Amino acid sequence: MPTCRQEAAEIIAAATRDLPDDLPKKERKKVVDAACPAAWRTMNWPQKAWQAARRDYLVRHGYIPKTKPKESGPPGAMPLFDRSSHQCSLRQSVLQEDTKS
Repeated sequence: MPTCRQEAAEIIAAATRDLPDDLPKKERKKVVDAACPAAWRTMNWPQKAWQAARRDYLVRHGYIPKTKPKESGPPGAMPLFDRSSHQCSLRQSVLQEDTKS
């Protein structure tokens, strides 16, 4: 059984099968949007699946999504302290008290 996204991709493919390659993006969007089943517009998950399949299709035809691009890797964690010059004063005070006793 296909997922909502796969089903949406199939509907979009069927609706756009006969479109010329040089069709402007604006007209292509109108055709894709008109192909969306009305029932899917009223349900949350199918609507999200439709939008994802729509974006996938339109990107292949020159559409630039408005979402932020994913970063190439996780950002490195910044150190809280400069390890070379910082020493824990609490630890030093405890150690000093232990040596005094």
